[in-house]
Amino acid sequence: MLFCTGLTTVHAGQKMSFTVRQLCAEYQQGLRRAGCEAKVPVFVKFKDQSGEQLLDKYGCDMVTRIGAVYIANVPTDRLAAMAAEDDVVRIETQLGGRPLLDVTPQWIKSQPVYAGTKLPQAYTGSGVLLGIVDMGFDLTHPTFYNADGTKYRVRGFVDDYYNADETIGTLTPLGREYMTESDILAKAHSGDIEGYHGTHCLSIAAGSGYDTEYRGVAYEADLFAVSTRTGAGAIASPTEVARMKRIFDYAEANHQPCVITYSIGFDYIPGDSELYQEALQGVQGPGKVLVVAAGNSNTYPTYIEKPVGVEVAGSAVRTIDDKSKVYIISDQPFHLKMITIKISEGNEFILKSDSIVFDSEHLPADTTVLNGHHAIVTRQGNFFAFTNRCAPKELNGHEELVLVCAEGSNAAVRMYVDLHSSFLNFGKEALNDGRFCAAERSHNVGVPANLEDVLTVGALAGRLKVNNIEGKEVTRKNETQEGVITKFSSVGPTLDGLTKPDVVAPGLFIIAAGNSYNKSQGTSHISNSTFKGREYPWIALSGTSMATPCAAGVVALWLQADPTLTPEKVKDIIKATSHQVVADLPTPNNTYGYGLIDAYAGLCKILGVETAIPGVSTHQPSALDIRPQGDSQVALRFASAPRHPFTVRLFTLNGQLMGEQTLHPTDATSYSVALPHPSQGVVLVQVDSHEPGVTGSSILRF
Repeated sequence: MLFCTGLTTVHAGQKMSFTVRQLCAEYQQGLRRAGCEAKVPVFVKFKDQSGEQLLDKYGCDMVTRIGAVYIANVPTDRLAAMAAEDDVVRIETQLGGRPLLDVTPQWIKSQPVYAGTKLPQAYTGSGVLLGIVDMGFDLTHPTFYNADGTKYRVRGFVDDYYNADETIGTLTPLGREYMTESDILAKAHSGDIEGYHGTHCLSIAAGSGYDTEYRGVAYEADLFAVSTRTGAGAIASPTEVARMKRIFDYAEANHQPCVITYSIGFDYIPGDSELYQEALQGVQGPGKVLVVAAGNSNTYPTYIEKPVGVEVAGSAVRTIDDKSKVYIISDQPFHLKMITIKISEGNEFILKSDSIVFDSEHLPADTTVLNGHHAIVTRQGNFFAFTNRCAPKELNGHEELVLVCAEGSNAAVRMYVDLHSSFLNFGKEALNDGRFCAAERSHNVGVPANLEDVLTVGALAGRLKVNNIEGKEVTRKNETQEGVITKFSSVGPTLDGLTKPDVVAPGLFIIAAGNSYNKSQGTSHISNSTFKGREYPWIALSGTSMATPCAAGVVALWLQADPTLTPEKVKDIIKATSHQVVADLPTPNNTYGYGLIDAYAGLCKILGVETAIPGVSTHQPSALDIRPQGDSQVALRFASAPRHPFTVRLFTLNGQLMGEQTLHPTDATSYSVALPHPSQGVVLVQVDSHEPGVTGSSILRF
């Protein structure tokens, strides 16, 4: 069998995930996966403290460590030998992650948050670090400055497309780091110069908008970007987690809460995500939250379920980039049949007479060829992977596809495609055969969105069309209703039975920053801004990739109010404050989760402020800094010595007056007010004065 060739022992093979076993087999057969170098990034878990010694023994490059899980680059030809070591518990990797490709404030109700409506102050993400792991960054875009373009907000950048000859920046296992404003702006953009995905997503989460209305959600947050290398097999789950850890570590070192937006997905392969999930648990915690995209796999059918008692069920498989892959789960023996089909110029469907049947108990040891289609079936326990590789075919105007179906009335079989493929149902009318119309749109949330410990976001249709810079109307086929889930947004349940997504946010035609170094913005190009003599584009894109940074921006607003929020607490807030847009659906459900995220309701929940407190301002003072001093004093620092008396009132967040004091000015600029008793909670401070810029409120944590 393909995946077990060359393994040192059966025991060693059991320690390796499905993808690692395939890599070993491909190496033994002299094959090299596109995008994989001589070393492959993996998660490794060891029994004891011998991890670093074993990594060194096998010539590995250690990247980082999260608890008991190491992330390292391991020579492909030494994976099997290392797995045979007694102290190795498990080795995993996932390769080939893919990007998961204004009106936002009105949908997520963030405007009253910015205005401080019925709140003791405004919330904008100030003091929070918003991180992103993505690709295609234009670091000079004015949206990454403050609103008037005078203050740069990107605190760090790591580029996997580094230039080896570059003199600035520090080279690390994750790429070259640029940690000063001058170095980042000198770098200007990530090495994948034609990309735009990361620029757009970061702008949605936290762009200032500069001179436009296209302001991001947490528009005063600090920013940290890490680029990931694109290409077949290049994005690997271990290095992606290491990149997330780099951002969280920076936030911790600078005493900031942090949320990361992540819009990249991997295929679900049973057993390949155990260490991935453990590592994601390890990097998150109080003030460290990860928000991920559900995926865009619901446009076409992606899932087939053949229950016991049904003899056969299947569908055609679309071939993209000369390959397609179908994953199969079954505890009982079954037959997998492969048939080629021609589509004529008149869209007539003709079944070819020849076919191949794979017996799940006796799989072939190598590739099987049928009419130019190279079929490989591999197995790990009750999990099977069917891979079809072929050259593009144009035979006298005929296109060829492959039909796959599971046979055997005693077997319950589930089949689903990878994130790169889709099923194509042929109904009875087309083929006079109902066996090939079994695919449905469900179970298409990928990894890591299917994991319990992340916040998974689906995409809502908040805008149905835009007018581009040429004045042409741009629409999206089949998107006909605002305020409902988009047609592409992936839905649950997960293949492990979890309800996903957790929440939804706007993800259709979201206008945000584009990459000025990209030669063409295409039909999505909306407008330009001029900054420091350069033209910068604004573009409209759609996807759960766009919904995810929107939700991450909301979490940043919440972290500003409570920097100790955990991922679990964030989900509790979402559960309590999101609202379903379709009334007759249960909560949660596998389309909307708990519903549309609500920035304002969530913030009120965190602060315990359900209504406005009479006499309390909805803004902070501009000429007065209010801070806690020890556990029993409020420190007041004026921009200049006050000339008028001022009154200080102290409240609990539910509006109860704790104390009131009027102070008369001296020549000093600093004053203090004693709390009625030492506090370890939250106190709302209201200051009133005829002094310009002094009247306002602030929330203090003691």
